Amino acid sequence: MMSHIFVKIPKFAQATALLTLAAGGVVLSRFFNTRNVNGAERLTNALLDTESLQAAARRNPEEASAQMLADCAAYAVRFAFLAAEGVGPVNRYEDAGGTSRTHTHPYTRAVATVLTENNTEKQTLTYAVSIPDVAEVRGTRTIGQVRLSGLSPARPIPETLQITLNSNEEDGYSAQIESELEVADYLVTGRVHLSGSTTLRDNVGNVGRVNIAYDGSVSGTITRDAHVIGRFEGQVNSGIQYRQYQLEGSAA
Repeated sequence: MMSHIFVKIPKFAQATALLTLAAGGVVLSRFFNTRNVNGAERLTNALLDTESLQAAARRNPEEASAQMLADCAAYAVRFAFLAAEGVGPVNRYEDAGGTSRTHTHPYTRAVATVLTENNTEKQTLTYAVSIPDVAEVRGTRTIGQVRLSGLSPARPIPETLQITLNSNEEDGYSAQIESELEVADYLVTGRVHLSGSTTLRDNVGNVGRVNIAYDGSVSGTITRDAHVIGRFEGQVNSGIQYRQYQLEGSAA
């Protein structure tokens, strides 16, 4: 006679298995249905958040050049954060190569244009921003292929840009910014995280670095002549602040 052995699974284990399957379903659903936003469109809009550049343009380079560099850094970090939602690992709404988008801010009259170039391995976004009588911005962002960052899918977004303030003046102030940032998608929470580092320099001798940790905290410094003259702090989602040290006999 053939005997049958039945193993009774505890109700707790059954419930745990069902919850695990449900959570997995949520994760997969978010993975395949998120990023229903166009990345180039998101970046174009984010570039129009120019409040920091307007503040920088009102400063005197001979008295507050480091603060001007900090303002430029705040602008770069801010638009990177605002545009991160359009970078995620799954995006079925990317522009075709050669597509250009232009938006104008209704109050500042700032104009931002983003040109998309695609190939089989990466996407390149070349952008320009013009703020009348305030600033000109020129930059290039590369969106790399999806990779794992810890347990989350992520994309690297290396970026270079130049900001020129009061461009109608001779020998105007300019800043160069290079970023090695990464956008990770925490699938369980559905949140996008921006992290990485940004290096800064300007045409009057200031250099700096901004670091964005995985938890969104911001740190960094600005130096001149190998001396730290101020520090960054804050959170990427709420903005960064620059604290200038007291200096004697030199421009801040």
